[in-house]
Amino acid sequence: MNLREVLTHNLGLKALSLFLAVVLWLFVAAGTESETGMSLPVVFAHLSPGLTVVNRPPARIDVRLSGPRILLMKLKADQLPVLLDLQGVREGTTVFPAVETAIRVPDGVRVIRVTPATIEVRLAKTGK
Repeated sequence: MNLREVLTHNLGLKALSLFLAVVLWLFVAAGTESETGMSLPVVFAHLSPGLTVVNRPPARIDVRLSGPRILLMKLKADQLPVLLDLQGVREGTTVFPAVETAIRVPDGVRVIRVTPATIEVRLAKTGK
């Protein structure tokens, strides 16, 4: 038998075997728990007109996520902004104590750790 005959002999069975191997690999990879770290952007929303942020809150936070490996591989930092809502916030200091609640992750993925865990924002009236 030459090389061509070896490769083409039982081609349907070889293709089926390759397909089953890929499906089995995906099944195992999807079920495997994993952890990953990301640096997520912090976005402030609904800042009232006439107010400005006077301190320097972090522009990004470090997050540790856990979940199925296949879901974690799909995540991108720019798809997971940390949205902090400033609607109704007045002049002064506002503390966001549970930053992890502002992170929207897909079902099956958990937020393990957030650094910094709290964000402090100081607002002042703009000079108009």
